[in-house]
Amino acid sequence: MIASQRYEKIVEMVNERGIVNTKELAELLGVTETTIRRDCEKLENQGLLIRVHGGAKSIDHKTILSQQDEKTMDERTEQLDQKEMVARKAASFVREGDCIFLDGGTSIVPMMKYLKGKKIKIVTHSLLAANVFKDTESELFVVGGKYIPEYGMSVGPITLSSIEKFNFDYAFISCAGVDLERGMIYTAEMDTMAVKEKAMELSVKKFLLMDSSKLYVKGFYSFISSKDFDAVICSDDEAINHDEIPENFILE
Repeated sequence: MIASQRYEKIVEMVNERGIVNTKELAELLGVTETTIRRDCEKLENQGLLIRVHGGAKSIDHKTILSQQDEKTMDERTEQLDQKEMVARKAASFVREGDCIFLDGGTSIVPMMKYLKGKKIKIVTHSLLAANVFKDTESELFVVGGKYIPEYGMSVGPITLSSIEKFNFDYAFISCAGVDLERGMIYTAEMDTMAVKEKAMELSVKKFLLMDSSKLYVKGFYSFISSKDFDAVICSDDEAINHDEIPENFILE
C-alpha cells in the first residue's frame, strides 16, 4: 500500500471511530508503528487529525471539555453497555457491612442494581442514583446542598460539610476525561471536583469508573493523578493500546 492510500485509510478510520491506536493501525495497514507515527505527524500538519499518546483522534473529537460542552445526564446515552460492565465490576468489590460513597455520573448509577441485596450503607450526592434505589437490605443516605439540575447532583459547602461526617470503605468516582500521557484525571468544572476530593479523603480505597470514550479527553480542570486511585475501572475498546495502559487500570 502506497503512502497516499495509507493516509486516506488512517483518516477514514480516525473519523469513523474518533480515536484509533498506533499498534492497531500498523497491523491493519501492514507497516511498522514508526511508519504510522510518521504518517500521523504528516496528517496532523495537514489538519486532518490530532495525534495523541499512542494513536490519533479525529479533529471533531473535543480536546478540552468545559462545563458548557458536557451533555446533561439525561442526554448521556452513549456506551450504555460499557457503563453496565464497568458498574458490575465495581460493585463486585463491595462486601457485606461496607460503607461506600457513590459519586454522580452515568457510569456510577448502574451500580445500584448490582449492589442490591448487600447489607451495606450507601452515601451519595446524586439524585439519579437515589431515584433508582430499590433495596430493602442496604441503607441509603442522600447528601443535600446546592442542586445542579444538569448533573443531577448536589455540590457546595453544605454537601461537603455533610460528607465530612462519614467514613468510607470505598469511594467510587466519575470524571470528564483522562489523559494517559500525563496520567491526569479531569473534571469539566470545579464544584463537583471538591465533592470528589472530600469523598476520596475519607475513603480507605478509591476507584475511578469510566467508559472508554473518556480516554484522551482533557477537561477544563486537572483533578488528580490516575495513580492516586487504587484502581481505574474502564471499558475495553479496540482503539485502546493495551501496552500503554497503566497497571492500576482494570479493563472490562
